[in-house]
Amino acid sequence: MKKTDPFEEGLAAGEAAASAAGGASETSGNGERMYVRTQGFGSTDAELRFLQRCGVRHKAANFPFHPGQGWVLEELIQERERHEAFGLTLDLSLLPIYQEFPSIIYWGKSPDRDRDIDLVCEMIRTASRAGIDSLRYNTCILNIDRTEQEEGRGGYMHTAFRLEKIPAEDQARLTEVGRVTAEMHWERIEYLLERMIPVAEEFKVRMGNSQEDPAVPLGYRGVDKVLNEFEGMKRFIEIERSPYHGWNFCVGSVAEGLEDPATEIYPIIEYFGSRDTIFLVHYRNLLGGRYSFREALPDEGDMDFHRVLKALKDTGYCYGIDPDHVPHTKDDPGGHYQSYAYCFGYINAMIQAVYG
Repeated sequence: MKKTDPFEEGLAAGEAAASAAGGASETSGNGERMYVRTQGFGSTDAELRFLQRCGVRHKAANFPFHPGQGWVLEELIQERERHEAFGLTLDLSLLPIYQEFPSIIYWGKSPDRDRDIDLVCEMIRTASRAGIDSLRYNTCILNIDRTEQEEGRGGYMHTAFRLEKIPAEDQARLTEVGRVTAEMHWERIEYLLERMIPVAEEFKVRMGNSQEDPAVPLGYRGVDKVLNEFEGMKRFIEIERSPYHGWNFCVGSVAEGLEDPATEIYPIIEYFGSRDTIFLVHYRNLLGGRYSFREALPDEGDMDFHRVLKALKDTGYCYGIDPDHVPHTKDDPGGHYQSYAYCFGYINAMIQAVYG
């Protein structure tokens, strides 16, 4: 007789109880609930089993990319079916505009960007045909910038950004793309959206863009970032009004541009959540604010993360809540598995708490 695992039995019983309780609980406006998800893992058996143990049922995938071809339908179907065999639904997987198509936003030059946008649109069609209904992407020019890591509780190492520690000459040093003004940045974003979002709407694929991380002064390394401030985020949403055009809303990245994240984050959540333009939430707390912060575990930062989740629920938001930029420690053989497990448990508990 096969010996059962008491942990797995307990997990199954707990999941069944939570599911039964969820059916009687108050839900978001469309009758659905928020859920924990992740983009931080691959698709090995060990990784997917770990996610099962943590109660995660939604996940992003990393689809093979073929230069000049994009995605292959059969490979996307195979990846979707592999996840489904572990009880996982694919959710806002990466469309690699920043990673694979620098002509579109980084260089902003035609005719290369026209060719690449055409391929991006075909990748959206391929995703839809493979049964994938949501994708996330990035329209930044600068990569994520951080200063040295800083230690948190129990020896956890967190990323941090202290603008005052970056020499003025480094802040002024241009990338190879040179000076990119706000007008130039907006032109590149608008050029992409006006061609991409109608295709996403036709094929019913939700597209969530990310904010830029971190917030920096205009002209930092020659670039005017446009998607950190509230006004820029509102302008972005108005470029293409569509139920398939929205945000990969990173609470941490948005908070990085605020003087007082503990109070200023809520009007931003209400504005975009009430307009059904948040498709994914990166649930990342921090200590500090504009130009000077350390990332933090969800229960130790300056923002009240129970209140943050309740604010999202009150707008009718009903999609994924994702741990983001989790810390690591040398005491964890997996590097970050302990912090992911902690964050998954915290998120599941917060979801139960806000639904009552």
